[in-house]
Amino acid sequence: MRYRLNLTTLIFILISSVTSAAESPNIVWISCEDISPQLGCYGDSTATTPNLDKFAAESTLFTHAFSCHGVCAPSRTGIITGMYPISLGANHMRSKAVLPDHVKLFPQYLKEAGYYCTNNSKTDYNLVWNQKAVWNESSGKAHWKNRPSKETPFFAVFNLTMTHESKVWPKGWIDVVNDLPESQRHKAEDMIVPPLYPDTPAVREDLARLADIITVMDQEVGTLLQELSDAGLAENTIVMFWSDHGNGLPRSKRWTYDSGSHVPLIVRVPESLREQYQAAPAGTHDDRMVSLIDLGPTVLTVAGIPTPANMHGSSFLGDRRNKGPEFIHGARDRLDERFDMVRTVRSRTHRYVRNLMPWRPALQHVAYGEQNEILRDMRRLLAAGELAPQISQWFDSPRAAEELYDLEADPWELVNLADDPAHKATLETLRTECDRWQVEVRDVHLLPEIMLDEAEREYGSRWKTFQGEEGKLRIQRLLEAAKQTSRLDPITAKAVSGQLDSDPAVRWWQLTLLARAGNAEQFADILSKEIRSSNPAIQLAAAAGLARANRTEDAAAAFKALIKSENTFVRHAAMLEIDEAGEQIINAVRDDITAGPDEEYVRRLYEHATKSE
Repeated sequence: MRYRLNLTTLIFILISSVTSAAESPNIVWISCEDISPQLGCYGDSTATTPNLDKFAAESTLFTHAFSCHGVCAPSRTGIITGMYPISLGANHMRSKAVLPDHVKLFPQYLKEAGYYCTNNSKTDYNLVWNQKAVWNESSGKAHWKNRPSKETPFFAVFNLTMTHESKVWPKGWIDVVNDLPESQRHKAEDMIVPPLYPDTPAVREDLARLADIITVMDQEVGTLLQELSDAGLAENTIVMFWSDHGNGLPRSKRWTYDSGSHVPLIVRVPESLREQYQAAPAGTHDDRMVSLIDLGPTVLTVAGIPTPANMHGSSFLGDRRNKGPEFIHGARDRLDERFDMVRTVRSRTHRYVRNLMPWRPALQHVAYGEQNEILRDMRRLLAAGELAPQISQWFDSPRAAEELYDLEADPWELVNLADDPAHKATLETLRTECDRWQVEVRDVHLLPEIMLDEAEREYGSRWKTFQGEEGKLRIQRLLEAAKQTSRLDPITAKAVSGQLDSDPAVRWWQLTLLARAGNAEQFADILSKEIRSSNPAIQLAAAAGLARANRTEDAAAAFKALIKSENTFVRHAAMLEIDEAGEQIINAVRDDITAGPDEEYVRRLYEHATKSE
């Protein structure tokens, strides 16, 4: 492996030395946050977007572009590495995963080839990385204008943050729209309410605020494009506009349905460069399926730099132009303080969703997201029994282990067809593809985060945990254990209880099944034995089971010990189990639980458990 990686590096150096960077086109990214394709050029006239509509008329508009995650940090992990975050162990929010030696953030290849690389200014890559190696400048002042000479080609990224979910909230919105005339602001009564939400004044007002901030973002895009034109650079600069994931509303952001993963992607290749990069004529729609992890490989192709073998993405421009994959993949794991595990496969017509932790509702209480006015209205109506079933289902638990949606008949993904015999063949095809993908990319998040952290300290990176044939076999066994647990079948739990696996990760899944499937009391003796394990993840799974078996004293004793751990991953997981265990356990440990000043996620769970929010 070391020989192959060194040879790849040598090839990059040789090619870079032969190819003159000065002959390469400039590349500009204009990214925005938290919007779906809610632009006039995509057929949505809610917001006012004349600049992007004009830009689209000069560009190729991709109709089927998707993020690999519905939240910013893991999505940006995929974009900056060209790899699925589940392979790097960076699919948890704020992972700070360590990269293996052979993986670079792709702008580094451009920088080494002579490009002037700037980022203005958001990073949020969810990784441990070296800014000096990746960017010539990354700051609020970074700009292609600062390049050392006019002959130096540049790769410049501008991250527009005014569309972030927090700007939909009333306090955030007012800061964004200060300079937007009243005549350009949108009216709540004019909004079209998607079937994801109740039609209430609060919902309509949120939708109007979202339209306002998209309008402001469009104006900023116009300014950035005008700068290129004024400098005479438009004809030698490829410009890509995209959003990091879907809009910031409930069951959109943080989710991998189309509402959270379908994004705008518009790419302008100047007329003089279209033939060279096999770009479509201006004003064309491209219906290929595209993932945002393809952005990095595409930029490298445009710059004449080979795509590193570790990348999962592929180019949608140039001589390595892909035909569009048959499937798009996505994943969801820990979101701030709350754990979940979802994997999804989308074809052109259907979406498959695998819920590996279905005992938790889809819309868990994530403190940051709870500030959204729509979600507050949904919870209010739910408590009053007035929320429509198609909406209230996202608060149900347990939820289905598998979901299947017909995207042509049900574009909002509201009717689960996984149990419909008429769709059995489609379900099996997408289920098999999900298996293949998770194994092929080595989904290291099948390990609980405590064990993932242990693996990183042992191997140097989370990526190394399941490499090689032995790692593949272990992933396959873990995946089967996870799928088995997700079905929450009491008969399976009884069978598993007779012989727990020696692999601690598989054992964790099995104990979770005993704790969650049916009556945990029947497994109390097994759980009491496992609570004495030396592995804190095993102890927590057993303690959670004993709490559900009404063995409050034993469970509380374990929780009290684990919450005092020096390991923040253990403390976080313990606090989550305490919060989910209910009032009896919370009261039993209340005097022993705390949250340190630097433990924001532990603090949020503590405040929720003790109702001190």
